[in-house]
Amino acid sequence: MVENNGFQFPPGEAGGAGRKTPAPGSLAKLLLFTFALLITIGSVVQVLNFEVGMFITQWLLILPPALWFLKRYKLDFVNFARFKSLDLKFVPTILILVVCAWITSMFVASALIGLLMNYGYEPLELIPPPETLGHLFIYYLVIAISAGVCEEVLFRGTIMPSLENQGHFPALMLSTLYFAFFHGSFTNLASIFFLGFIIGVVVIKTGSLLGGILYHFLNNALAVTYLYLASNYNLESLLMLDDYRVLILILLLALAGVFFGLRKLHEQGKGIYIWRDKKRWLPRGWLNWAAVIVFLLFVIMASLELLMGFGFLTVA
Repeated sequence: MVENNGFQFPPGEAGGAGRKTPAPGSLAKLLLFTFALLITIGSVVQVLNFEVGMFITQWLLILPPALWFLKRYKLDFVNFARFKSLDLKFVPTILILVVCAWITSMFVASALIGLLMNYGYEPLELIPPPETLGHLFIYYLVIAISAGVCEEVLFRGTIMPSLENQGHFPALMLSTLYFAFFHGSFTNLASIFFLGFIIGVVVIKTGSLLGGILYHFLNNALAVTYLYLASNYNLESLLMLDDYRVLILILLLALAGVFFGLRKLHEQGKGIYIWRDKKRWLPRGWLNWAAVIVFLLFVIMASLELLMGFGFLTVA
Protein backbone atom coordinates (compact mmCIF):
# COMPACT_ATOMS: atom_id res chain seq x y z
CA MET A 1 0.00 0.00 0.00
CA VAL A 2 1.21 3.52 -0.76
CA GLU A 3 0.43 6.07 1.92
CA ASN A 4 -0.16 9.78 1.46
CA ASN A 5 -0.85 11.82 4.60
CA GLY A 6 -2.70 8.95 6.22
CA PHE A 7 -4.69 7.87 3.16
CA GLN A 8 -3.88 4.51 1.63
CA PHE A 9 -4.09 3.84 -2.07
CA PRO A 10 -4.36 0.32 -3.46
CA PRO A 11 -1.15 -0.81 -5.18
CA GLY A 12 -0.59 1.04 -8.42
CA GLU A 13 -3.25 3.67 -7.69
CA ALA A 14 -0.82 6.35 -6.57
CA GLY A 15 1.18 6.42 -9.78
CA GLY A 16 4.18 4.64 -11.16
CA ALA A 17 3.76 1.13 -12.51
CA GLY A 18 0.29 -0.31 -12.72
CA ARG A 19 -2.95 1.58 -12.58
CA LYS A 20 -3.00 5.30 -11.91
CA THR A 21 -5.63 7.49 -10.36
CA PRO A 22 -7.67 9.49 -12.87
CA ALA A 23 -6.21 12.82 -13.96
CA PRO A 24 -8.00 16.04 -12.91
CA GLY A 25 -9.07 16.50 -16.52
CA SER A 26 -10.89 13.16 -16.50
CA LEU A 27 -12.63 14.08 -13.26
CA ALA A 28 -13.71 17.41 -14.74
CA LYS A 29 -15.17 15.57 -17.74
CA LEU A 30 -17.08 13.28 -15.38
CA LEU A 31 -18.49 16.28 -13.55
CA LEU A 32 -19.29 18.09 -16.80
CA PHE A 33 -21.19 15.08 -18.12
CA THR A 34 -23.16 14.73 -14.88
CA PHE A 35 -23.77 18.49 -14.73
CA ALA A 36 -25.14 18.41 -18.29
CA LEU A 37 -27.53 15.60 -17.34
CA LEU A 38 -28.66 17.61 -14.32
CA ILE A 39 -29.29 20.79 -16.31
CA THR A 40 -31.10 19.10 -19.19
CA ILE A 41 -32.94 15.98 -18.05
CA GLY A 42 -32.87 16.66 -14.31
CA SER A 43 -34.32 20.16 -14.49
CA VAL A 44 -37.11 19.03 -16.82
CA VAL A 45 -38.27 16.09 -14.70
CA GLN A 46 -38.13 18.21 -11.54
CA VAL A 47 -40.39 20.83 -13.16
CA LEU A 48 -42.86 18.11 -14.14
CA ASN A 49 -42.86 16.61 -10.63
CA PHE A 50 -40.38 17.82 -8.03
CA GLU A 51 -40.27 14.70 -5.85
CA VAL A 52 -40.12 12.18 -8.70
CA GLY A 53 -37.69 14.44 -10.54
CA MET A 54 -35.35 14.60 -7.54
CA PHE A 55 -35.42 10.81 -7.22
CA ILE A 56 -34.61 10.37 -10.92
CA THR A 57 -31.90 13.03 -10.78
CA GLN A 58 -30.07 11.44 -7.86
CA TRP A 59 -30.36 7.73 -8.63
CA LEU A 60 -30.37 7.75 -12.44
CA LEU A 61 -28.36 10.84 -13.40
CA ILE A 62 -25.82 11.44 -10.61
CA LEU A 63 -25.00 8.02 -9.14
CA PRO A 64 -24.53 5.88 -12.32
CA PRO A 65 -21.78 8.07 -13.89
CA ALA A 66 -19.82 7.96 -10.62
CA LEU A 67 -20.13 4.18 -10.34
CA TRP A 68 -19.19 3.77 -14.01
CA PHE A 69 -16.13 5.97 -13.45
CA LEU A 70 -14.96 3.90 -10.49
CA LYS A 71 -15.40 0.72 -12.53
CA ARG A 72 -13.76 2.25 -15.62
CA TYR A 73 -10.59 2.99 -13.67
CA LYS A 74 -10.84 -0.23 -11.63
CA LEU A 75 -10.90 1.70 -8.36
CA ASP A 76 -11.67 -0.27 -5.21
CA PHE A 77 -15.03 0.90 -3.86
CA VAL A 78 -14.14 -0.19 -0.32
CA ASN A 79 -10.59 1.09 0.10
CA PHE A 80 -10.39 3.81 -2.53
CA ALA A 81 -13.89 5.28 -2.13
CA ARG A 82 -13.78 4.59 1.63
CA PHE A 83 -17.05 2.64 1.65
CA LYS A 84 -16.25 1.24 5.09
CA SER A 85 -18.09 1.03 8.38
CA LEU A 86 -18.19 4.21 10.46
CA ASP A 87 -16.73 4.08 13.96
CA LEU A 88 -19.60 5.04 16.29
CA LYS A 89 -17.32 7.30 18.32
CA PHE A 90 -17.60 9.87 15.51
CA VAL A 91 -21.41 10.05 15.54
CA PRO A 92 -21.82 12.55 18.45
CA THR A 93 -19.20 14.81 16.88
CA ILE A 94 -20.96 14.65 13.52
CA LEU A 95 -24.28 15.53 15.17
CA ILE A 96 -22.76 18.61 16.83
CA LEU A 97 -21.16 19.71 13.57
CA VAL A 98 -24.34 19.21 11.55
CA VAL A 99 -26.50 21.38 13.80
CA CYS A 100 -23.96 24.12 14.44
CA ALA A 101 -22.66 24.33 10.86
CA TRP A 102 -26.23 24.38 9.49
CA ILE A 103 -27.15 27.30 11.75
CA THR A 104 -23.98 29.13 10.70
CA SER A 105 -24.76 28.55 7.03
CA MET A 106 -28.30 29.83 7.54
CA PHE A 107 -26.92 33.08 8.93
CA VAL A 108 -24.51 33.50 6.01
CA ALA A 109 -27.16 32.78 3.38
CA SER A 110 -29.73 35.00 5.12
CA ALA A 111 -27.25 37.87 5.38
CA LEU A 112 -26.45 37.68 1.66
CA ILE A 113 -30.12 37.49 0.66
CA GLY A 114 -30.95 40.34 3.02
CA LEU A 115 -28.26 42.46 1.37
CA LEU A 116 -29.58 41.67 -2.10
CA MET A 117 -33.15 42.43 -1.01
CA ASN A 118 -32.08 45.97 -0.21
CA TYR A 119 -31.58 46.37 -3.95
CA GLY A 120 -34.88 44.83 -5.00
CA TYR A 121 -34.07 41.12 -4.99
CA GLU A 122 -36.93 38.71 -4.29
CA PRO A 123 -35.78 35.26 -3.04
CA LEU A 124 -36.70 32.37 -5.31
CA GLU A 125 -38.47 29.27 -4.02
CA LEU A 126 -35.83 26.71 -4.97
CA ILE A 127 -37.53 23.91 -3.03
CA PRO A 128 -41.31 23.91 -2.45
CA PRO A 129 -41.94 23.63 1.32
CA PRO A 130 -43.49 20.31 2.42
CA GLU A 131 -47.10 20.92 3.45
CA THR A 132 -47.91 17.77 5.44
CA LEU A 133 -46.03 15.19 7.51
CA GLY A 134 -46.45 12.70 4.66
CA HIS A 135 -44.97 15.22 2.26
CA LEU A 136 -42.11 15.80 4.71
CA PHE A 137 -41.41 12.05 4.83
CA ILE A 138 -41.18 11.99 1.03
CA TYR A 139 -38.69 14.86 1.23
CA TYR A 140 -36.61 12.82 3.67
CA LEU A 141 -36.46 10.07 1.04
CA VAL A 142 -35.74 12.15 -2.07
CA ILE A 143 -33.70 15.03 -0.60
CA ALA A 144 -32.07 13.73 2.58
CA ILE A 145 -31.40 10.06 1.78
CA SER A 146 -31.08 10.20 -2.01
CA ALA A 147 -28.81 13.25 -2.14
CA GLY A 148 -26.88 12.04 0.89
CA VAL A 149 -25.97 8.80 -0.87
CA CYS A 150 -25.67 9.74 -4.54
CA GLU A 151 -23.88 13.08 -4.23
CA GLU A 152 -21.44 11.70 -1.68
CA VAL A 153 -20.48 8.80 -3.94
CA LEU A 154 -19.76 11.30 -6.72
CA PHE A 155 -17.92 14.03 -4.81
CA ARG A 156 -16.34 12.42 -1.74
CA GLY A 157 -16.27 8.82 -3.02
CA THR A 158 -14.98 9.42 -6.55
CA ILE A 159 -13.66 12.94 -7.19
CA MET A 160 -11.94 13.69 -3.88
CA PRO A 161 -9.99 10.43 -3.43
CA SER A 162 -8.89 10.54 -7.07
CA LEU A 163 -7.02 13.76 -6.27
CA GLU A 164 -5.55 12.78 -2.91
CA ASN A 165 -2.30 11.51 -4.39
CA GLN A 166 -1.45 15.24 -4.52
CA GLY A 167 -2.42 15.77 -0.88
CA HIS A 168 -5.59 15.89 1.16
CA PHE A 169 -5.99 19.65 1.14
CA PRO A 170 -5.86 20.27 -2.65
CA ALA A 171 -8.24 17.35 -3.18
CA LEU A 172 -10.59 18.70 -0.53
CA MET A 173 -10.57 22.21 -2.02
CA LEU A 174 -11.21 21.22 -5.65
CA SER A 175 -13.89 18.64 -4.85
CA THR A 176 -15.60 21.22 -2.63
CA LEU A 177 -15.50 23.86 -5.38
CA TYR A 178 -17.00 21.34 -7.80
CA PHE A 179 -19.69 20.52 -5.23
CA ALA A 180 -20.59 24.21 -4.84
CA PHE A 181 -20.64 24.87 -8.60
CA PHE A 182 -22.75 21.75 -9.17
CA HIS A 183 -25.63 23.25 -7.18
CA GLY A 184 -25.78 26.27 -9.50
CA SER A 185 -26.84 28.89 -6.97
CA PHE A 186 -25.18 32.24 -6.27
CA THR A 187 -27.11 32.93 -3.08
CA ASN A 188 -26.25 29.50 -1.65
CA LEU A 189 -22.70 29.30 -3.01
CA ALA A 190 -20.95 30.10 0.28
CA SER A 191 -23.18 27.88 2.41
CA ILE A 192 -22.87 24.93 0.01
CA PHE A 193 -19.09 25.35 -0.15
CA PHE A 194 -19.02 25.37 3.66
CA LEU A 195 -21.17 22.23 3.72
CA GLY A 196 -19.01 20.41 1.19
CA PHE A 197 -15.80 21.40 2.96
CA ILE A 198 -16.93 20.07 6.33
CA ILE A 199 -18.27 16.85 4.78
CA GLY A 200 -14.91 16.36 3.08
CA VAL A 201 -13.11 16.82 6.39
CA VAL A 202 -15.49 14.34 8.03
CA VAL A 203 -14.86 11.71 5.34
CA ILE A 204 -11.09 12.11 5.55
CA LYS A 205 -10.96 12.13 9.35
CA THR A 206 -13.37 9.23 9.86
CA GLY A 207 -11.89 7.22 6.99
CA SER A 208 -15.43 6.34 5.95
CA LEU A 209 -17.70 7.60 3.17
CA LEU A 210 -20.57 6.64 5.47
CA GLY A 211 -19.52 9.54 7.69
CA GLY A 212 -20.10 11.91 4.79
CA ILE A 213 -23.38 10.23 3.86
CA LEU A 214 -24.60 10.50 7.46
CA TYR A 215 -23.60 14.17 7.64
CA HIS A 216 -25.22 15.01 4.29
CA PHE A 217 -28.40 13.14 5.25
CA LEU A 218 -28.71 14.88 8.61
CA ASN A 219 -27.99 18.30 7.11
CA ASN A 220 -30.66 17.92 4.43
CA ALA A 221 -33.13 16.38 6.88
CA LEU A 222 -32.63 19.35 9.18
CA ALA A 223 -33.12 21.76 6.27
CA VAL A 224 -36.38 20.22 5.03
CA THR A 225 -37.68 19.93 8.61
CA TYR A 226 -37.04 23.65 9.03
CA LEU A 227 -38.86 24.31 5.74
CA TYR A 228 -41.86 22.35 7.00
CA LEU A 229 -41.96 24.10 10.37
CA ALA A 230 -41.38 27.55 8.89
CA SER A 231 -44.21 27.11 6.39
CA ASN A 232 -46.69 25.86 9.01
CA TYR A 233 -45.71 27.79 12.14
CA ASN A 234 -44.45 31.28 12.97
CA LEU A 235 -40.94 30.24 13.95
CA GLU A 236 -39.58 33.78 14.17
CA SER A 237 -41.97 34.65 16.99
CA LEU A 238 -41.69 31.27 18.71
CA LEU A 239 -37.89 31.36 18.74
CA MET A 240 -37.67 35.16 19.19
CA LEU A 241 -35.68 35.41 15.97
CA ASP A 242 -36.81 39.01 15.55
CA ASP A 243 -34.58 39.98 18.49
CA TYR A 244 -31.06 40.69 17.20
CA ARG A 245 -29.55 39.87 20.60
CA VAL A 246 -30.99 36.36 20.41
CA LEU A 247 -29.67 36.02 16.85
CA ILE A 248 -26.17 37.08 17.87
CA LEU A 249 -26.19 34.64 20.79
CA ILE A 250 -27.33 31.79 18.53
CA LEU A 251 -24.64 32.61 15.97
CA LEU A 252 -21.89 32.74 18.59
CA LEU A 253 -22.99 29.41 20.06
CA ALA A 254 -23.12 27.87 16.58
CA LEU A 255 -19.63 29.10 15.71
CA ALA A 256 -18.33 27.76 19.02
CA GLY A 257 -19.99 24.43 18.23
CA VAL A 258 -18.35 24.28 14.80
CA PHE A 259 -14.94 25.03 16.33
CA PHE A 260 -15.45 22.41 19.05
CA GLY A 261 -16.71 19.83 16.56
CA LEU A 262 -13.78 20.29 14.18
CA ARG A 263 -11.35 20.20 17.08
CA LYS A 264 -12.91 17.01 18.43
CA LEU A 265 -12.89 15.46 14.96
CA HIS A 266 -9.19 16.28 14.66
CA GLU A 267 -8.49 14.57 17.98
CA GLN A 268 -10.54 11.49 17.08
CA GLY A 269 -8.95 11.15 13.64
CA LYS A 270 -5.41 10.84 14.90
CA GLY A 271 -2.74 10.05 12.33
CA ILE A 272 -4.67 11.69 9.49
CA TYR A 273 -3.54 15.22 8.71
CA ILE A 274 -5.27 17.46 6.19
CA TRP A 275 -3.25 20.65 6.55
CA ARG A 276 0.23 19.15 6.96
CA ASP A 277 2.60 19.57 3.98
CA LYS A 278 0.08 21.81 2.19
CA LYS A 279 2.15 23.05 -0.75
CA ARG A 280 -0.71 24.23 -2.95
CA TRP A 281 -4.38 25.15 -2.72
CA LEU A 282 -5.51 23.17 -5.77
CA PRO A 283 -4.08 20.02 -7.37
CA ARG A 284 -1.90 20.20 -10.46
CA GLY A 285 -3.96 20.00 -13.63
CA TRP A 286 -7.07 21.55 -12.08
CA LEU A 287 -7.39 24.11 -14.89
CA ASN A 288 -8.62 22.35 -18.03
CA TRP A 289 -11.28 22.87 -20.67
CA ALA A 290 -13.90 20.71 -18.94
CA ALA A 291 -13.42 22.54 -15.63
CA VAL A 292 -13.79 25.89 -17.42
CA ILE A 293 -17.09 24.76 -18.98
CA VAL A 294 -18.33 23.57 -15.58
CA PHE A 295 -17.56 27.00 -14.16
CA LEU A 296 -19.27 28.76 -17.09
CA LEU A 297 -22.37 26.61 -16.61
CA PHE A 298 -22.42 27.61 -12.97
CA VAL A 299 -22.09 31.29 -13.94
CA ILE A 300 -25.01 30.94 -16.36
CA MET A 301 -27.23 29.25 -13.75
CA ALA A 302 -26.26 31.74 -11.03
CA SER A 303 -26.90 34.64 -13.42
CA LEU A 304 -30.35 33.28 -14.26
CA GLU A 305 -31.08 33.02 -10.55
CA LEU A 306 -30.15 36.67 -10.01
CA LEU A 307 -31.98 37.88 -13.13
CA MET A 308 -35.17 36.16 -12.00
CA GLY A 309 -34.75 37.39 -8.43
CA PHE A 310 -34.35 40.99 -9.55
CA GLY A 311 -37.31 40.67 -11.90
CA PHE A 312 -35.40 41.03 -15.17
CA LEU A 313 -36.43 37.54 -16.25
CA THR A 314 -39.68 35.71 -15.66
CA VAL A 315 -40.56 32.08 -16.28
CA ALA A 316 -44.13 31.35 -17.36
